[in-house]
Amino acid sequence: MRRETRKRAAGLLTIALFVAWARADEPPARPLRYKVEVAGSSVRWELPATFEPIKGVVPLFHGSIEAKPLSTGAWDVSARIVVPAAAMRTGNRRRDRTLREKVLETARYPEIAFELRQFTGDLSRFRPGQTFPVQIVGDLTVHGKTAAVQLPVDVSVFPKAVILTGSFPVHWKAYGLQDPSFPVVARAKETMLVVFRLRAVPVE
Repeated sequence: MRRETRKRAAGLLTIALFVAWARADEPPARPLRYKVEVAGSSVRWELPATFEPIKGVVPLFHGSIEAKPLSTGAWDVSARIVVPAAAMRTGNRRRDRTLREKVLETARYPEIAFELRQFTGDLSRFRPGQTFPVQIVGDLTVHGKTAAVQLPVDVSVFPKAVILTGSFPVHWKAYGLQDPSFPVVARAKETMLVVFRLRAVPVE
């Protein structure tokens, strides 16, 4: 009888430990809300050209990321990143003016925006100390035209912030942009590469 009791107790303990382990590996039950901060973030781009690539940075932007748990166990993830088009810099004032006035036409199209449409990833690993990959698909709007982009993103979770890193190509002709070739630099080519590191902090 005692042996049977010990076996039953051992079985209950095993079940309890399994449940505790499973719960520890579950994603947070509450919604996740973050805002993207310029401090600690960087966005840069590079456009191939005949003599040397045109390189630029995006010093200003803002955005938000939100993930809501669903009853199915999946997550509904939304995100929006907005860049003031006139803020982009290449390190050359004349080239920057051409970029603003003739290429991006920032007076007519003041914003460049990314809107998340599809998210694929395992948010059960969303805990401090974890880094994991996700796949996202979204709409990138430049110069008043929208085109879909798909890219992998690495998510690194820290106690007070989340770091998102990745890169993606931009086919500037798809957005109806004027040829961004500049004097001296010569003719620009396809395809622009955007590289980003975004630091997002929780919104209470």
